[in-house]
Amino acid sequence: MAQTARSQVDGNLALSPRARERTLPALSRAELLAHLSGAFDLAELQSPGHATRVAYIALTVANRLDVDADTRRTILYASLLHDAGVAVRALPAGVDPKGGHTAAGAWVAARFGLDERIQKAILHSHERWDGTGRPGGLSATQIPVESLVVAASHWACDASDTLDNLLLARAQLQREHATALMPLAGHHIAEVMRDVLRADETWMALADPRLPEHVAAFAEGEPAPSVAFVEQAAVAMGEVVDAAAREPGRAAHVAELAVELARVAELPESDLPAVSVAANLMDIGLLGVPRHITEKPAILSVDEMEIMRRHPSWGARVVEDTPGLEFIAGWIDAHHERPDGRGYPEMLGREEIPLAARILAIADSYWALRAERPHRPAYSREDAVDIVEANASEQFDEAVVEWLVPALDALEAAPRRRRAS
Repeated sequence: MAQTARSQVDGNLALSPRARERTLPALSRAELLAHLSGAFDLAELQSPGHATRVAYIALTVANRLDVDADTRRTILYASLLHDAGVAVRALPAGVDPKGGHTAAGAWVAARFGLDERIQKAILHSHERWDGTGRPGGLSATQIPVESLVVAASHWACDASDTLDNLLLARAQLQREHATALMPLAGHHIAEVMRDVLRADETWMALADPRLPEHVAAFAEGEPAPSVAFVEQAAVAMGEVVDAAAREPGRAAHVAELAVELARVAELPESDLPAVSVAANLMDIGLLGVPRHITEKPAILSVDEMEIMRRHPSWGARVVEDTPGLEFIAGWIDAHHERPDGRGYPEMLGREEIPLAARILAIADSYWALRAERPHRPAYSREDAVDIVEANASEQFDEAVVEWLVPALDALEAAPRRRRAS
């Protein structure tokens, strides 16, 4: 088995063409969320980049309000995650259902390790100065200033994102700011927003493809960039995807099995964190698939399947712009490809599919089989393995299929080894 694994890895199935690409980068939390927030844009039916535009405008307003560093930091993260809760299908335990998607957004912020002040700003980001907002019907100074700034910036981006011509958007927002924005955010913030939207540099920045980097640069007092932030953010995103489109715990199970498959394949230990991150991030494109499709208990129609088949590319698009994670985007894009060339989205041939993507495919499919579905009960380990083995060479890579049982055995033995020690 070890010799078979090593011969496969040493050939053209390596995780990536250059060894340096297997190493995770050190990134800050602000950098990560500035890029990964694109997944939440998909859930909101926006193109990736919407949240960073909201964040840029909000931070520009914050600077003109001359708020302190902690308030700017809160505005930064609340802007990036202001509508993240839209992705959450069912509110987790402990989240007040009356809070709706803003309460879910606060839960998402907690998953990313963000503090209660940021969570509160997200919770109240749909309140209105005139008291007609939600979830609490707060008004005026009852609403955190961070929430008002985020709400005003969200209004500006929602209005401008629907128009192809930025000059037209600029003119329209100038006309509407008094009647639309003052009841939303109050006179002072509305007047500051008017000045921000008049400035040429605002519109130039919104069109800059490096906007996520500019937004992340606003972060102050943050810990130094680290690989740990990348790993933690990936785990958090996996939990969110589970809450949005899968059963709880799925991402953790898939990541654990994918890493063990890579270990059985005798890949270097230094490669394994990247495999884990990819497993947690691989289905973020599902956030862009309408809920009536992801939750449909019956067979999908041709049109529905076509939408579903786009999710690997949507996820890859979000990840590929994150500095240092471009190679993982390639794995995500290919994790539904098949050795027989009948996969998606590109119908790649066997030799074109990265080994990491083949590993992810089996880890994901195994745990999908182990989960209960509306039309069937969960399969046992033995039955799930039989189904995977029956599809070797067509749906799944034969070599990786051979590693499945040893990987599962190793995972089952690991808790016993920990107890013995």
